[in-house]
Order: sequence, then C-alpha cells, then structure tokens
Amino acid sequence: MLALCFFGRVLMRTVIKSPTECSALELDTFERMTNEGGQVSPLGLRTRIEQAEKLIFIWRGEACVAIAGLKNPVQTYKTKVFKAAGMANQIGEYKFEIGYLYANVKGVGNHLMQGVLDASEGSITFATTQDTNAVMQHLLPKFGFRKLGDSYLNNKKEYYLGLFGNET
Repeated sequence: MLALCFFGRVLMRTVIKSPTECSALELDTFERMTNEGGQVSPLGLRTRIEQAEKLIFIWRGEACVAIAGLKNPVQTYKTKVFKAAGMANQIGEYKFEIGYLYANVKGVGNHLMQGVLDASEGSITFATTQDTNAVMQHLLPKFGFRKLGDSYLNNKKEYYLGLFGNET
C-alpha cells in the first residue's frame, strides 16, 4: 500500500508492506531505525521484525524518515502486559500491537499513526508506551486509543508503562 502526503512543502510517501514483501535493504533500514529509537531490545530484533504483520515506512525522497510496526504479539507477552495493567480479562479482544515507532524528523507522528491504523484494517489494536513519552501520550488518544487499566513497571523496574487500546 502506498499513500502520498505533503509535509510542509516536501512530498512524503507512506509504504505499508508485510515483512515478506520487504527487500533486505528495507528490513535493514527498519532494524537500524528501531535500534536508533533505543526503546526495544536488540536481542532477537530481526526475528521479531520479520514476524510482524505489517511494517510502515515513511520516505522523503530516497531517505526513510520514520517507521512503525503492526506486531503479532505472542500470547505470553500479551498475558504479561494485560495482567500487569490489571486488564487480564481483555486480552482476547486485541489482535495486534503497535510498536517500533520511530522518526528521525519532527512532525510525522500523525502520518505514522495513520499508516499503522491503515495497516490494521480495522482490527482492535493495543500499544504500550512509557508514561513519560509525551508524544505517544498525545498521539494515541488523538487516534482513538484510551488508556487501559493502571500503569506498571517495566521488566527492569526503570520506568512505568501505560497500556492503550482502540475500539474500532
């Protein structure tokens, strides 16, 4: 899927693909940018990227400036996250998880979130984000996500995470 939009006076294109449709260069770009974001463990990252439902790229000319993924979370992870937020009874309602959001330019968050929603094709989706991540705390509600349950400490007990879900 391809969508074109203007960011200021610059034409950007949003490309949505399954990982199997991506070239090695696209997968390398996605992995590199995810690592640049610094929010995801690099251990086993390439495998997790390849298991995603869809990958979203925003290109400005030949440069990729933003990425996001529509992930297929494993059941054990979903159980852990929803239980930690006190929402274990809602695990089954959510099919995909939004993740790997990263942009190396400002102001593309709306386009990135719209790409993720387009990729989900109306499926009920969840996301987690640090309570201190002001950008995501703003974007998720703007795109129909609401906070589910309570914030919880991450695995290393370094910061709090919030669980958000949409109701398409």
